[in-house]
Amino acid sequence: MPILEIIKSIAKNHEAIIGICLGDLEDHNKKVYEASLQFLKMYQSIIVLFGNEKAIQDIKRSSVYDIHNKRIEFTKSNEPEETIFNSLNKNGIHAIVRGNMSSSKFLANLKKKFNISEIFRLALMETYDGFQFFYGPVGIDECKNIESKVSFVNKAIEELEALNIIPKISILSGGRLGDLGRDSQVDKSINNAKEVVDLLKKQHPTLEINHDEILIENAIYNKSNVIIAPEGISGNLIYRTLVHLGGGKAYGAIYMGLDKVIIDTSRVGKPTEIYGALVLASALGH
Repeated sequence: MPILEIIKSIAKNHEAIIGICLGDLEDHNKKVYEASLQFLKMYQSIIVLFGNEKAIQDIKRSSVYDIHNKRIEFTKSNEPEETIFNSLNKNGIHAIVRGNMSSSKFLANLKKKFNISEIFRLALMETYDGFQFFYGPVGIDECKNIESKVSFVNKAIEELEALNIIPKISILSGGRLGDLGRDSQVDKSINNAKEVVDLLKKQHPTLEINHDEILIENAIYNKSNVIIAPEGISGNLIYRTLVHLGGGKAYGAIYMGLDKVIIDTSRVGKPTEIYGALVLASALGH
């Protein structure tokens, strides 16, 4: 069964209150609202849209606004990116979706709220022909060393287990084993990947964990449901290539290792990404 279908089946049994941010881009705010309407046709959650006066009024004056839908609420704030995080504890919000908030403001408030300096995002992706998998790192400053990458994978394993999915993990590197000796940076990438796999296999002897070298196509062919890029820069490039050039899809990214459910989306993400993020938020947050 595709991963998103598994997550949908979990979400249907939950009644989460999900906060999502509006921003300065009117068209994308409408997209957030429309994706919320579509989501609520299938799920019993409540969605609270956080935005300033203009963002909220733009939606209420638009043709997409449904005055009869009582499960979409609005919270007006001059600083919605701060208000939404404060609402996690005070107003019963179970989960947050980034929505149309700028990345810099979102990350600044997230780090402040949870008192963290390092973040780990696990994205749910889909190839052009429909194969779904979890993927990371997607941030250019994530997984910069072996310790960080092992920690990332361990957190990913916890997320999949929370969704009752057995992890099948592919670790990528910057070359094939036969490329050793060609370049010092390539050697380092390959050797780091090998060490990561060895460490993880000792920690999780029953899980399937493979070093697929630079052959990301093999990871897909072998149906790996967790694919780990060599580091954040290449990870971000692979993500962008698949979603923006390769006909693939993204369904949001889980901020791992937190005691609250936070789901990331691209500020200009497609409606399917917002919808997927809401499904993830509903499945994990209740």
